Amino acid sequence: MAEPRPLTPPDERALGVDVSHWNDFVDFGTLSAAGVAFAVVKISQGSQLRDGRRSQHLNAARRAGLLTGGYHWCDPTNDPARQVENFLRAGDDLPLDFCAVDVEQHWRDWDEWVSRKITRVLPPAEISRCARLVAEGIARRTAKPTLIYTRTTFVQAYAAPMLDWLAEWEVWLAQYPYPRGKLTVDWQTLRGEHLPRTFSVALPRGVKNWRMWQFSGDRFILPGGGGQPLDLNWFNGSLSDLRAWCGQTAVSGAPPKLSLEEMVRRLWAAHPDLHLEK
Repeated sequence: MAEPRPLTPPDERALGVDVSHWNDFVDFGTLSAAGVAFAVVKISQGSQLRDGRRSQHLNAARRAGLLTGGYHWCDPTNDPARQVENFLRAGDDLPLDFCAVDVEQHWRDWDEWVSRKITRVLPPAEISRCARLVAEGIARRTAKPTLIYTRTTFVQAYAAPMLDWLAEWEVWLAQYPYPRGKLTVDWQTLRGEHLPRTFSVALPRGVKNWRMWQFSGDRFILPGGGGQPLDLNWFNGSLSDLRAWCGQTAVSGAPPKLSLEEMVRRLWAAHPDLHLEK
């Protein structure tokens, strides 16, 4: 069973992003300069699909000095063993410090999902069984820390049998304390005015605490995100805690030394408030 841990104060938590092929371009150098410590990148989906930007995003994030994780979208309509193989082959030779299994699909027909008219729903036991087998396979084969990404409301509504085993795992929960709509801000304003301070994450029954919390949804458009909203995440711990969780006793692969011009460029991009009007 995953050990319960106290909540780390917000000002001390490591901040991260998660991205996929939907993010056309991410300037990880700008994110790193703004204090982003880690990036989680989509690697694969189901038994065949692979994210076309996985190498681009992971290698760029690692060059910028970020810790890197990879996630797999669990499709309960596909064989779990083949899904594990797909993730392993898609992530082969990519720099991964940890892994995650995305559990949020309850529909059987993807055409219905596209049309937003879902009528064919998968049995809860089927969703639970597939998620557990995929997570167990990835954790065993990679020997890396492995998270279950989901929403408490999803588990309660569509996958209640997961409650029988979810407490044994580290969880990465999605829950958003913001109104709908996009907001363009700089990193300094985000940290000073918009990060959650007192919002309490609703946990699935039996789960003692969260390891990661995806708190932003599609809310914030930030420098370095290519003009698209960035999913923001907290790790429940400091950067040192994150490195230790990933099995690192020191920073692996120190970030490359930057020229003065590059440091100024990144500072400029991360803080539009410093720009002077002509």
